Amino acid sequence: NKTCDCMWQGVCIYNEVKHNKNSPVVQRSEYLCDIESMKVVEDNTYLIRIKIPKELSKDLRSPGAYVLIKRKDKESDIFSAPISVMDVDLDKNILEVIVRPIGIKTKGIINFNQVYIKGPYFNGLFGIKDIKSTSKSNCLIILNGLSQVNSINVIENGNKVDVFINHNGVILDNVVQKIYDLGANIYHIDIAQDKEFISDYIKSNYIKLVYSGGSNHFNKSVMDIVDYVDENIKLAVSNNNLICCGEGICGACSIDLNGVKVKTCKTQVNSREYLKSI
Repeated sequence: NKTCDCMWQGVCIYNEVKHNKNSPVVQRSEYLCDIESMKVVEDNTYLIRIKIPKELSKDLRSPGAYVLIKRKDKESDIFSAPISVMDVDLDKNILEVIVRPIGIKTKGIINFNQVYIKGPYFNGLFGIKDIKSTSKSNCLIILNGLSQVNSINVIENGNKVDVFINHNGVILDNVVQKIYDLGANIYHIDIAQDKEFISDYIKSNYIKLVYSGGSNHFNKSVMDIVDYVDENIKLAVSNNNLICCGEGICGACSIDLNGVKVKTCKTQVNSREYLKSI
């Protein structure tokens, strides 16, 4: 046909090939990697250290980085699970992730000494530009539950960073220790009861950027506190949308943002606009 009328809402692979002058489109590489160690850090929650290729290590130090992890015995990409990067040892090329096996994609990961790693992917949070453009400033990171694992790459940007952890959620000692090692101060708060304390802290410490890592409900609460102080304070939040392919093809991550369909596994959106739309 002279016209495309398939009504497919994902990335048009045919169109990509045509733009690439009929050459195959290069996909992200998938690597079979050895699991160096695995230990239980909370109930049904594992810290997994994975030996990865050197060329992958540096890219995974970026804020919002994540990988697709697949159990060794599965070939199909439908078994790949998006997992946030906790930390990367650049000298030893060791990737550290936290996995809670709760579904068919993640339950099998802990049963093998090797896993497939595909990446890098970078849209694990919204506000990456604000994080990267903020330096030598006072910043505040507010965390809740397992979303605390992606805070390490946010901290490492030459800023003075303090960290608030909601004590009503899961607290991972390994993450807390890494935060201490980076020189950040940690305070345990109750997001419901300490709103006045948090707003006073933001105001008195001239906070320029706030990163909220938690559920959408948690992130909305943080946004309300920040906006009460100053709506011009930069706000970044964790991306909690469903992600399957990581390539903007399957459409599982799509949201409606002001009447526009946005694929959030690939697209950066304004944190405040996103939270107000859900």
